[in-house]
Amino acid sequence: MEKKFEFDSAGIELLKVSAASADLQIEPVEQGNIVAYVDVKGEDYVPEAEKSGKKLSIRFQKGTNIGIPFIKNLFDKQAEIDNIRLQVPKSILEMDINNASGDISLEDFDLANLKINNVSGDVKMQNCVTKDLQFNTVSGDLSFVASNYARGKFNSVSGDLMIKGLPPMKRDTGVSSVSGDTVIYYSKEPRFDASISSVSGDMNSDFTLVKVDKKRYRSTKGDPQEYIKMSSVSGDLIIKAKYSGSEAREVAVEEPATTENHKVPKPSVVEENLQDHETMKIITLFHEGKLTEDYAREMLTILGYTEAEIEEMLKVDEELRKLKETELEELDETTDEIDKPEKPEKIKEVKEVIRDIKEVKDIKGVKDAKEVKDMREVSGDPEETTPEEKEGDK
Repeated sequence: MEKKFEFDSAGIELLKVSAASADLQIEPVEQGNIVAYVDVKGEDYVPEAEKSGKKLSIRFQKGTNIGIPFIKNLFDKQAEIDNIRLQVPKSILEMDINNASGDISLEDFDLANLKINNVSGDVKMQNCVTKDLQFNTVSGDLSFVASNYARGKFNSVSGDLMIKGLPPMKRDTGVSSVSGDTVIYYSKEPRFDASISSVSGDMNSDFTLVKVDKKRYRSTKGDPQEYIKMSSVSGDLIIKAKYSGSEAREVAVEEPATTENHKVPKPSVVEENLQDHETMKIITLFHEGKLTEDYAREMLTILGYTEAEIEEMLKVDEELRKLKETELEELDETTDEIDKPEKPEKIKEVKEVIRDIKEVKDIKGVKDAKEVKDMREVSGDPEETTPEEKEGDK
């Protein structure tokens, strides 16, 4: 069932959209209000909207209203959203788009600022221009076709960034990726200065580049207009100047006359199983050192966690690191004292402690492995300590 919802856009310059689990199509209209066409299973479904000054926030959540603002009955299986088509008037100058699971597509927008956060799902932008662009994703690809920006920041855990039809101009580009390649197709040969920091990646192009030093490259035609900085664990930066498709329009966007200090509303709450899966992915990558703390915090915020919850999760992860280091040091010191048959059991015990810390996100003040074992006993964990483990504890 497709339902239509209309939101007053008078005086609105910044639109923030949050979706829990749906494909999101955003298209411009010349004028009028913001209109949403929602493909939803449930007759009583109504999205939530909140206006604050020149900012409008719309949240498309699963479930029906239960009488409390911004709280949905997530157990209502009849209110499942499959697709959202959003029509946005050209008077909107800034957009902040957030999605937990699903694809996002935008076409034909002229904006001053654009921010996209997508936990899992692909993003496609075509014929869009914005002065400032920020793109964050955990898993999913970005297709940026015939679109342009003056300052762009792209963050991806796993997924490729494909930028096509970029005209050479004064521009700053920053790319951070754990795994995945970044490919930029220019409409003609650009003038740029690029640096790449990668464990197992490199930089390639279809035109001549000068290698200034180990991680820095420069084009040969004149002084650089554009600066590109890429950091990755395993990913290449590929730059090409032979693109036969449409060239992006120039960035000619006027910024809003006034900029308000917008408060970020409480993020959308996603389905519990999706949240747990993506949460563990983020925490694991952070624990492995593949995500910065700031990036991990931003992704967890998209998943609906409060600042206090995020602080607690990252605190537990830090305790986990210290605990693991301490346990491994103790194992090294006592290697000669432990018989070979008992060593695997000791390692198994350390892994069990690590597992318990990861599974309980609301642990407060975990100090050592003993406290986790006590918690396991209180919770009635059916696993019993073997005689070998008891002997190892001694």
